[in-house]
Amino acid sequence: MNHSHGVRNLRKGLAALGFLAAAGCATHQPSAPVAAEPVQKVSSSDLQGLNLQLIEKMEAEQKWYAAISYLDRYLKDYPPSASTDLLRARALAATERPEQAGRYFHRVLRTPLAAQGYQGLGLIAARNGDIAKAIQRFQQAVQEDPTDAGILNNLGYAALQGKAWGVARDALFRAGELAPQDERVWSNIALYYLLRGDTLKAQQIMGAHNFSWNVSQRIRQEADQMMGVSASTSDHPAAAAAAAAPSGAAIMPAFPNPPLTQLFSSSGNAGPATKPRSVP
Repeated sequence: MNHSHGVRNLRKGLAALGFLAAAGCATHQPSAPVAAEPVQKVSSSDLQGLNLQLIEKMEAEQKWYAAISYLDRYLKDYPPSASTDLLRARALAATERPEQAGRYFHRVLRTPLAAQGYQGLGLIAARNGDIAKAIQRFQQAVQEDPTDAGILNNLGYAALQGKAWGVARDALFRAGELAPQDERVWSNIALYYLLRGDTLKAQQIMGAHNFSWNVSQRIRQEADQMMGVSASTSDHPAAAAAAAAPSGAAIMPAFPNPPLTQLFSSSGNAGPATKPRSVP
């Protein structure tokens, strides 16, 4: 190795060390600050929808007075709509103000929520004992929404009360196929058979849906009441409880005709886990 060649190699080595040193210093330098991601703001329309969902949840939980309070608060920030009219109508009906509720139900009849409006008017008519008007309103609701099993069930029950057997059969059997797990629908189908004198088919329905003894007895009691049969308190526990109640005490309507507050909510729709057999 001559002297000039050694000098060149030394220079190359020092240059390499200088590069590595510079790189090493670069790795220890503090990194530039990363800008924090901006917090996404909830849009006005999203907030409006969340408020409506909160009110709907309150009604589903039968917190009717709270729902009215939140509706009043909602309308301070947002304009009224068919949805708010329907929510208020249901809450008013459930808190024993049917006349006011009726006005709000009428307001939604020319909107996409017309089926729910007619159903609400039908329920009010039924509670007032006007079965013919209730049937008419429920039929109008079915015309607006032919696949709503709840509306069909209400029509079927009102038709049973009015002894419109053909209307009842069609409505209840349609509801049964649309909502095969809805215990209320199938209890009304069993009630239909009892009222028509076909006890065997009624028992088959109750057995297929695993109805408890208490529910089965209540369905039979309902049939007796509709047929004007004096129920023996020993045979019907619900009748015994009614007889034992103090004079003037409020008696809850017997299943399968739950009180208005339940019909306006999502409660009471759960049925048996097993798939029921078809109607004979």
